[in-house]
Amino acid sequence: MMLKSAGLTGRSDNKVDTKGRLSIPASIRKILAPGEYDEVAVVLVPAGHLLLFSRDYWNDTIQQSIMDKQEAIGKENVWRAIHLLSENSHMSTVDSQGRITIPHRMLEKTGITADAVVIGAFDRVSVWAPEKYASWMEEVNIDSTIADVGIF
Repeated sequence: MMLKSAGLTGRSDNKVDTKGRLSIPASIRKILAPGEYDEVAVVLVPAGHLLLFSRDYWNDTIQQSIMDKQEAIGKENVWRAIHLLSENSHMSTVDSQGRITIPHRMLEKTGITADAVVIGAFDRVSVWAPEKYASWMEEVNIDSTIADVGIF
């Protein structure tokens, strides 16, 4: 399946307040959650960061793709995956100031405290603790990878 880019790009260094609220940059918010009080799916991933998806993409693409794989993976394993994914996800409504609320347990698991790196990554948004993001990016020769992809 080929990914279609939603046009989410850019980096923003943001603050997370003590209530777990994170501001979504306006340039990202207009694509991720264009309507007033739209919902965003917040998902904790094994690499130790968060992914944000629009409600529609989460429902129509992510969830549907899992359900479509029941035959290949097996119903019991699919339901285990659904439970794990559901346990580690949260729907958050974008407030009037363009913020979402991230549960404290998710922030703790990612190491995000007061600062967060927000990256638009085509069809999703990644949210990282700054030091984890820097370490993750250093794990690979990014110039070589970009050349292999054929971008430059």
